[in-house]
Amino acid sequence: MSGGQYCCWNSTCDFRSYRPWITPPEKSGEHEISNELETVIGECLNASAVGPFFVDNGAKDNPYWEYQTLLGFSPEEVQEISKQWPNVDVSDVFVSELIGSCFANLLGYPHKCEKYWSEYFSVNRQQLFEFANSWRQSKYA
Repeated sequence: MSGGQYCCWNSTCDFRSYRPWITPPEKSGEHEISNELETVIGECLNASAVGPFFVDNGAKDNPYWEYQTLLGFSPEEVQEISKQWPNVDVSDVFVSELIGSCFANLLGYPHKCEKYWSEYFSVNRQQLFEFANSWRQSKYA
């Protein structure tokens, strides 16, 4: 990857990233995903961005030390995408990778945060699994 910082897709924000955003992935028209899946994706992004699921509270120096390794994105990048959801283009490769990563890690990573589940999700774990399968079968995954 070439060096330098790139603006996020929302040209009005001050957020900077080292990701080479090729085109602004602003929402263009209707997505071919259901309203329910769009809602659950928003919940996954929010849970990943601000929830306790990928924070290591035992790490004194950096509680987010493995966050980027797990999700492939920094906490700040996930927060920006989450804030802008659903006004992003799900066909953008970076956005679709993040969505898939959030589903996979919320379901598969041993985060031990089940007690917080209902604070972030309107669906149970099995239903989230089914929505993850719907996402994987969509043309965006």
